[in-house]
Amino acid sequence: MLTQEEILDFLKKNNETLKEKFSVVRIGLVGSYAIGKQSESSDIDFLVEFKEPSFDDLAGLYIFLEDNFDKKIDIIRMRKYLKKNFLQRLEKTVIYG
Repeated sequence: MLTQEEILDFLKKNNETLKEKFSVVRIGLVGSYAIGKQSESSDIDFLVEFKEPSFDDLAGLYIFLEDNFDKKIDIIRMRKYLKKNFLQRLEKTVIYG
């Protein structure tokens, strides 16, 4: 089963690619993998801040991550209109790669 460490290692190794190809400022792991409660059927949740997000960046990042992990991916974009309490919950568990 895929581990938190493997995901974070992948993010670190691909940091420049993520920035250059998809305009990612930073990307973090949230959800079950971040808190160590993942199962074989768990998806992988990412909190992503984009420099200047476009549909192509978001779609490209989604495909890139899903292809590399061979699992369902969820991307939560850091945006100023995220509900404050939701963002605070994410910030308590996010692990940046």
